[in-house]
Amino acid sequence: MVGKACEGDWEYRTDRAPVPVKITVKKFIGDDWMIACMVPKGNMMHCMVRETEGTLKQIKYNTTDKELPVEIMEVEGLMADFFEGGITDIKREGESLRITSGGKEMVFTLDKDKSM
Repeated sequence: MVGKACEGDWEYRTDRAPVPVKITVKKFIGDDWMIACMVPKGNMMHCMVRETEGTLKQIKYNTTDKELPVEIMEVEGLMADFFEGGITDIKREGESLRITSGGKEMVFTLDKDKSM
């Protein structure tokens, strides 16, 4: 389940884009968490989730709406679909972060650029 160890900057690298997807997980007030996601040169996506009785419920999803470079369209579409599904779990596993949304899982790794 989401906890203090999940906070920080993470990335997802794929052959589908020339740049890694970047996400930030941050604890907000009370039981609320913010997950912000961006493919460099793309749109900013952000979700708010609330932890209630050991489960997560997505309470908000927003994205900007700017025109995308062709080289990141596929991966940004993948990320938007993923986050629109509704985050239900976030777990840290060593240097990886596993996020479940809409019944699918994605694994992110520590953002090497931010941790140095």
